[in-house]
Amino acid sequence: FDSRKTSEAVEGLFTLYPLPVSEDALGEDINAQPSANLLAISSRFITRFFGPSVFGAKSQGYIEFDFTGTSNTNSTRLRQAYVMLNWKNSDLYLGRTWHPLAAYSNPNVIGLNTGAPFFYFSRSEQLRFVYRPGKFALTLAAAYQSDYASLGPLGKSSSYLRNAVLPQLSTVIRYIPSPRWTFGLAAETKTIQPREFTSGAENNRYKADQTLTTVMAMGFAGYRDARLNVMANAAYMQNPTEGLMLGGYAVSETDPVTGAEKYTPTQHFVSWISIDYGKVWNAGVFAGYIHNLGTLENVTGEIYARGADIAGMFRVAPHLMYNLNNWNLALEYEITSAAAGTINKLDCARVENTVRATNHRLNLMVCWNF
Repeated sequence: FDSRKTSEAVEGLFTLYPLPVSEDALGEDINAQPSANLLAISSRFITRFFGPSVFGAKSQGYIEFDFTGTSNTNSTRLRQAYVMLNWKNSDLYLGRTWHPLAAYSNPNVIGLNTGAPFFYFSRSEQLRFVYRPGKFALTLAAAYQSDYASLGPLGKSSSYLRNAVLPQLSTVIRYIPSPRWTFGLAAETKTIQPREFTSGAENNRYKADQTLTTVMAMGFAGYRDARLNVMANAAYMQNPTEGLMLGGYAVSETDPVTGAEKYTPTQHFVSWISIDYGKVWNAGVFAGYIHNLGTLENVTGEIYARGADIAGMFRVAPHLMYNLNNWNLALEYEITSAAAGTINKLDCARVENTVRATNHRLNLMVCWNF
């Protein structure tokens, strides 16, 4: 159940944020429309293969696919598919799996969104190397986009990253002093080319090669024992749209003759914490906060972003779960509130004159694992 319309996918099973207030001729909020649904379309199968020794390493393959689509469409989707070589102190992954910014720090929630847009939700094709010297673990990864792609003039597309040639380059350093504690830092740089050509004076076309390079940085910490699980995360994000987060980029300058564009990225501070306790009965809460820091430069043209008119946003989602052998029964109450307003392009796309919209979601889940 939702108390208002939201930015969503999978028929509302995956929600991001409440849509802003939109008044009709009588001053009524059109988006204040409650809705309810019953869905049985989030099912997945996992297969793991173990192979012979390769270059002195244990080898295995992993395939995961799901039926998360629409209720009136029968389709399967490749979720993960990779091969892994495992040595004593290192691992090598090649294929599609969780992006490094999502793999090591993720909250425990009931909703299918897994905490997005506060959590960087992305699986990508990648080459990832993990080295574990003692209590440290170093991850180096090069990734390209597929299902989870950047936004731009063509909408959502992996072509912007492909045309820039360079992959997303990530590094993660984790310190694991004991099996219970984990501390980590992560960083990533990404270069995209939004256009292949531009239209200039007299509608002449000109080949484009302008790119935008952005950075992301993250810190996280976690504690886990037999009953208690705590994870916290804080990040500075530029253009993280492939991770289903808020933000993107905008045109900061346009050549009047060729139409060539320069770009400036959005900036967001994002943080969340997830706490849950228990085994048979498990109770927990997720809390997240996002603050829009604006763009690096003033904006003169189009903005290619998700939730660019949102100045700030928070979510609180407590849950209660009952686990019985292979069965899980869970109830989650999620309140998500976003302050949306007018984008001031002359002040680095900061958002002014905000009005808050809040969605109350009640989510009941039944799950059978086999």
